[in-house]
Amino acid sequence: MYLPRVLSCSKVAIFLCLLNPAYAAEFSPKLTEFGHPDLQGNWTSATITPFVRPEELGEKRAYSQQEATELVSKRLAELEDRFAPLEDTSSAPEVVESVDNSAEDQFKEDYSNLLTIDGEVRTSIIVEPSNGRLPLRQNAIENTFDGQWMAAGFKDFDGPEMAGPGPRCLIDFGALPPAGPIVPISPNFKFVQTEHYVVLYIEAGAELRVIRLNSEYKPIPGGRWRGDSIGEWQGGTLVVHTNNFNPQSSAPQLRMSELLEVEEQFTPISDSEIFYRFTATDPNVYTQPFSGELILSRMPEGEKIFDYACHEGNYSLPGILAGARRQDVYSAD
Repeated sequence: MYLPRVLSCSKVAIFLCLLNPAYAAEFSPKLTEFGHPDLQGNWTSATITPFVRPEELGEKRAYSQQEATELVSKRLAELEDRFAPLEDTSSAPEVVESVDNSAEDQFKEDYSNLLTIDGEVRTSIIVEPSNGRLPLRQNAIENTFDGQWMAAGFKDFDGPEMAGPGPRCLIDFGALPPAGPIVPISPNFKFVQTEHYVVLYIEAGAELRVIRLNSEYKPIPGGRWRGDSIGEWQGGTLVVHTNNFNPQSSAPQLRMSELLEVEEQFTPISDSEIFYRFTATDPNVYTQPFSGELILSRMPEGEKIFDYACHEGNYSLPGILAGARRQDVYSAD
């Protein structure tokens, strides 16, 4: 279930949203009873800054303040139009060959802030390579699970595996949020900590990431949907290394193979902000490692993490597979 959030900016507070505080030179976070920086609570990575930089921006890492103000003003105008009352009468929808769920976009991304880190209004979440884009190999898809199955002769609807993990409600939005594109449905998270674990609950998909502190890897055949995450506190920063991914975790938002490894850093820089950086490496899919940066912001008091029930009313996959088997029968005749 998704409920619209309060807008991140108002017309009278554009600059307050653009100008996030620069990194705190010295910040002493509140500690848990176990002596670790306390990350617990509800957080969001909401931003209209794209994961991948638009190609036309080239090496441009940051917007000027004028450009940023214009972008936010345009976004606010779009949101105002979206939430305006509908006219009394409306025409019938256009007749099209196929129907998709694009109408849902009207209920997504009700925020308008641009990602600002250390005074820079960023043009993309990815910062390395310098063009802010994914360094995909030419044969990247061939080296993923989907590509290998297609090369073996399987078609899109030969079985549930070919549908990907999203329609099967296994993982909906990539293997390792927040290390990836901003989830349009909800970019919200909850941290829970114990002495030996940090648990990240992801609202979109109702997914859990369990980070074991100062532990050893426990590889299992076939890997894990969200990999095996081992963390340690280095001063005030939680450093996490994750590998041993199930290759079926590959998704259109972030292609990957079983060789994916991700390094993450969570550094609280104020009571209400965490600086987050990740670096992903997968020589099967990418020509070089790529890195991204985000600010996780504490959600306002009273805002909650909502339930997300992927399987509720999820009849599409059985219906699609049943239709494909019926088509197989007709084709054989």
